[in-house]
Amino acid sequence: MNDPVSAYFDIRNELADRLLEQSHQLAGVPEQDRGAVLEAALDAVPEVERLLRPYASLFADGNSAASRLAFSCLSAAATFPHARREQIADLGALSTILFGVDDITDNLAGDWTDRDIVVLFGDLASVLSGAPLAVDAAAGAAADAGTRPVDEAMAAWQSWCARLRRYDGAGAYLPILAAQLERTGEAMARERVWATGGEPWPAYEEYLPHAAVTFLYHTWWLAALAICGPAPADAAAVWRSIEQVTDLGAACLRLANDVRTFQRERHEGKPNAVLILEGAGTSTEAAVERVTAHIRRLNAEFAEAIAGLPDGLAWVADGQYRCVTFSGGWYMARDTHAYTVRDLAADADAHRG
Repeated sequence: MNDPVSAYFDIRNELADRLLEQSHQLAGVPEQDRGAVLEAALDAVPEVERLLRPYASLFADGNSAASRLAFSCLSAAATFPHARREQIADLGALSTILFGVDDITDNLAGDWTDRDIVVLFGDLASVLSGAPLAVDAAAGAAADAGTRPVDEAMAAWQSWCARLRRYDGAGAYLPILAAQLERTGEAMARERVWATGGEPWPAYEEYLPHAAVTFLYHTWWLAALAICGPAPADAAAVWRSIEQVTDLGAACLRLANDVRTFQRERHEGKPNAVLILEGAGTSTEAAVERVTAHIRRLNAEFAEAIAGLPDGLAWVADGQYRCVTFSGGWYMARDTHAYTVRDLAADADAHRG
């Protein structure tokens, strides 16, 4: 990617490092599972690299050796440590693609309007449902910036969707996932309006339910249900059973992400929980404390909701708990980018002793 983009990913949040009680980046993975999780993530990396090699612009720096690919595979393995290699690879590839799409909508590849974002996510939903890839997908982006990253993201998405449809449970969840993508596009478009000054930033209470959707946790978990679960008799009923848990998990992680990334989002002019509180007159230190206290309350509500899931969804309860615990702990230690495949291999070697 070009120099401005590299500079964007070089933004660090030393203030968050100072204010947070620091965590080991694998603190959210049970000690007894860390070796298996690291090995499973590392084992999935070559498959994800093979799948996404033609789409280098999905990677933060255009290089799969220094990208979010390693984190994406590690997150999938931490969520489902006993999943098959291809399942972890498909979920890791999904996360990497979603990171790339999110980077694009954050104007790292052209200047995007709210309408462009709605069109993009509508195209994602259409391709998911089996529609052919449009040649001019998301053509509303600035012509002088080119559409190569968008074209690559759409092509990667089409390839990934073909893999998704091979799973027994995919057909049942596709309509719900398509609807979730369109919902996410509308929410991201609203964020673009806020970021560009088209509307005043929301109050904290309005922001969080909205921002939890744009975190893409719901999207990822709908795919995970298809990839890692049995074919459901009633997919809509399964989703209704876990939607509240998923809402809470998304809120926990959105706020943890906001604490980690508020310095970069200050640079973007993008709404963020910490920055919204600052705008209301709260000091940065007090805003971080208020958000982290809210995360603790949400984590308790999340754990209670997890415990209330039906016995038949015990695998979802375990996976969601592992997912939120892993990522929440990770954000207390570092950001998701700049964790390389080499870093992952070194962590696995260190754990082997």
